[in-house]
Amino acid sequence: MSYLTKKYKKYAEHIGDNASEMDKLEKQLEVFVKAEGPVYHTTAFDHRRLPVLTSNAPKDFQFFHWGLIPHFVKDLAQYNQRYTARYLNSRIETVFDETMYNEKLQRDLENPFYRSALERRCVVMLDAYFDWYWQGKNSYNFLIRRVDDEPMFVAGIWRSWKSASEEESRDTVSLMTTDANPLCRKVHNKPKASEGPRQLAMLDESMKSAWLDLDLTPEQLRKEIRVFPQDTLEAYPVKKLFEQHGRSRVPLNDPECWEKKNYNELAFDSAGNTGKQTSLF
Repeated sequence: MSYLTKKYKKYAEHIGDNASEMDKLEKQLEVFVKAEGPVYHTTAFDHRRLPVLTSNAPKDFQFFHWGLIPHFVKDLAQYNQRYTARYLNSRIETVFDETMYNEKLQRDLENPFYRSALERRCVVMLDAYFDWYWQGKNSYNFLIRRVDDEPMFVAGIWRSWKSASEEESRDTVSLMTTDANPLCRKVHNKPKASEGPRQLAMLDESMKSAWLDLDLTPEQLRKEIRVFPQDTLEAYPVKKLFEQHGRSRVPLNDPECWEKKNYNELAFDSAGNTGKQTSLF
């Protein structure tokens, strides 16, 4: 994931309706970047704060931690120990299915995804995101971005959480994923056995408006939200994005994460042959 690396003025221009609103939004982002810095690369496991527009405040940037925290989590210690990897992303095809959550966990719990999808939809703004491409036993990091270098809108759901003692609180967000378009399918070529290739649920302006409209029913949303077209995106390999520290992999976060890198052994032809790197896209 990459955001606010160079385009926060563009972020404001996409959201504000006039010069005054754009100026206010740009200042919000400037304050955030000065405090936390531009994010060239982060992963969901960092639980960093992301720039979010909610359905009840679509003209105001808020900053929510990546990773939805359900109501039954008692405190952050319990979350970090047991749930930190569970609620990062959600499938847009099933997020409105109230029963799937309990069928998967075999527990009788309020579905945090379902209620948030109905009442607390949001859009996360990004510069780009990263995915893994596999060739044999070797993996490569690819950056996926818009060809026109404009920010991405990604569908999300959010939830405000408080600990049982009410001493800890956090605004949290989970990002939607969807079936991959042909471009993203070529990159995400080693999905989990339980699903096909996936991508973030990117939205154009029309889809963004629909996703933030809480008056639309799930059935209406399914007609409005489509897989983002591949012809507006590009993807290319970058350097290895993690450093090994003992048993931990630490994600790098610097401008070089965006630079295209050529690997002589990397090949993308339809036959799967290896050799000098050619263009997949």
